[in-house]
Amino acid sequence: MLLPLIATGQDAGRDKLVVETLIRLKRFDVSGSERLRGSVLRHMETLSGTETFVELAEKFMLNESTPELIKLAQRFPKETLGVNAINAVLHIAGTKAIEKALNAEKTMDAVALIQALGNSTSPAAPDFLIGLYGSSPRNRQIYTATALAIANTISGQRFLLAEVEAGRLRPEITFAVGNALYASADKHIQASARATIKLPTTADSKPLPPLKELVNMAGSVESGRTLFFAKGTCIKCHKVGEKGKEVGPTLSEIGTKLSTEALFTSLLDPSAGVSHNYETYSLVTLDGNIVTGIKINETGKEVTLRTAEGIDKTVAQSNVDELIKTGVSLMPADLQRLLSVKELVDIVAYLRTLTKK
Repeated sequence: MLLPLIATGQDAGRDKLVVETLIRLKRFDVSGSERLRGSVLRHMETLSGTETFVELAEKFMLNESTPELIKLAQRFPKETLGVNAINAVLHIAGTKAIEKALNAEKTMDAVALIQALGNSTSPAAPDFLIGLYGSSPRNRQIYTATALAIANTISGQRFLLAEVEAGRLRPEITFAVGNALYASADKHIQASARATIKLPTTADSKPLPPLKELVNMAGSVESGRTLFFAKGTCIKCHKVGEKGKEVGPTLSEIGTKLSTEALFTSLLDPSAGVSHNYETYSLVTLDGNIVTGIKINETGKEVTLRTAEGIDKTVAQSNVDELIKTGVSLMPADLQRLLSVKELVDIVAYLRTLTKK
């Protein structure tokens, strides 16, 4: 009785009925019928961005759904929807679709996709991440994100520990990997990491505690505010309200945007997560001079970089020998050397109060 309806259904109601009927009949292979396939795809369009979209994509194994699934994984890399989406991509299209997306996307999109892979339950994800790690990703942010994604499993932590013990771990990700392994649920991994990875020392010559411990420390908001505008030197590059310089991102609502752990990471390992549009560039002129800063303007005639001192330097395109995105933050990576553990905790306590009004 339903077959003619399935074959000719065109409107939204009929498309929905077609899909419900196919599911009831457990007929998920629609590759041999353009009409059935069309009904499923049209119905899925009405469910874009939902868990049901992901479920249908995986049931019917529709390659056309892959771009939408990847976008969902990027938008929600640490939520069930995004994780289910990346699992569906791996099931439907395999790792080739992920490779293509990572090569084409902006750094922040690539990082989000890698985070989703790190949370994936697909057996294909760990090997893919280790392969990506070994291929030397295109910049530090992606490399750090890949290492942290690998560290989400005990087997991945063992892999990273072996990298450390063999002396193969790149220095720029030591802080991130060290904190991940210090927090391992495996006591052997944790002990071995503490014996082989030394976190940087603070101004009072004490070893910096792992992030897991820093996050649980209570700080003084008033002391943090004073430090932010003075000893911490934060105001030299960031604005809060009308105060400060606009070299790095404005921090007026940073407490809304970042978790406590992310705030500590941004202070102690700033190059691990440079905000979009705040990537650092090095410009080499034809006469051998080098200008380093954030690119705030580029035209066919000139390039303008804003230095760490907040000075805008403009260079004519005719005098540019090379313009390189460094992947390194302008923010100093050794801020902990200026501050004690308590002072770092106080600054983060103050930053947590800077929320959207």
